[in-house]
Amino acid sequence: MGEELRRIYEFVEKKGGLKARIQLVERTGIAKEKAALVEEDEEIIKGYKALASELTGHSVDDYLRSLK
Repeated sequence: MGEELRRIYEFVEKKGGLKARIQLVERTGIAKEKAALVEEDEEIIKGYKALASELTGHSVDDYLRSLK
């Protein structure tokens, strides 16, 4: 539960810095610490990936694949 979301938060912070992570929190309403508790579904993941790409200018998919 929430593991992929937690990884997206890590990606955003690595690629976009703290400012990008704060923007992710502001726009989703979910803090990094709470992301691991969120019940993930395909639509939530899709939205987070799109937002992560928008905030960082990088695709999160390659990063997530490298962790598996």
